[in-house]
Amino acid sequence: MKKLYLIVAAVLLATGLSFAQVHVGGHAAASFSTAWGDETDDVPWGFGFNAGAAAKIGLNDMISVVPEAGIALRRSSDDDQTWSTWAIEIPVLARINVMPQLYLEVGPQIAFLLSSEMEYDYGYATETIKYGDSKIDALNTFEFGLDAGVGYSVMQNLDVNFRFALGLTSILDSKKLGAESDQSVKNMQLQLGATYWFN
Repeated sequence: MKKLYLIVAAVLLATGLSFAQVHVGGHAAASFSTAWGDETDDVPWGFGFNAGAAAKIGLNDMISVVPEAGIALRRSSDDDQTWSTWAIEIPVLARINVMPQLYLEVGPQIAFLLSSEMEYDYGYATETIKYGDSKIDALNTFEFGLDAGVGYSVMQNLDVNFRFALGLTSILDSKKLGAESDQSVKNMQLQLGATYWFN
């Protein structure tokens, strides 16, 4: 009986997906990044970008599921230091059309750290510390967060959107720094982007 239920569920899922409209496209965005959490008041903002592939699975005329996968450069910079991080970002968003061309989107995002470096400018010299060095090896390689935004379909195959990405897990392992108590430092981004749908 249990197998019968599984077969019926699989058939219903396959049937539902067969009627869904699936579009594939490319996504790119400019980002404005910083950190939030413990002792992050002095962390500056900085410009970066992300780019990758997207899919839009239309469940009905109003709701779609939009998974994306892309590579992102996150930066925070001021006159004295620049912190740059490369990461793979994978958001899975629920897209709700509130008007024929206007939509809202919200959903979880996971990210995986690829590399990171900190560059210090002392005026007379510069120093670059890369991920793997003991001074920067306290970064976590996995991150979980939440994305939310609003978008507009400029034409049938082109969307523009604004997103707010908020990290919910710390990008810093304070124990590796020898801290007596846990410190939570999380990613935060503002993004302005566009998606072109090929079909």
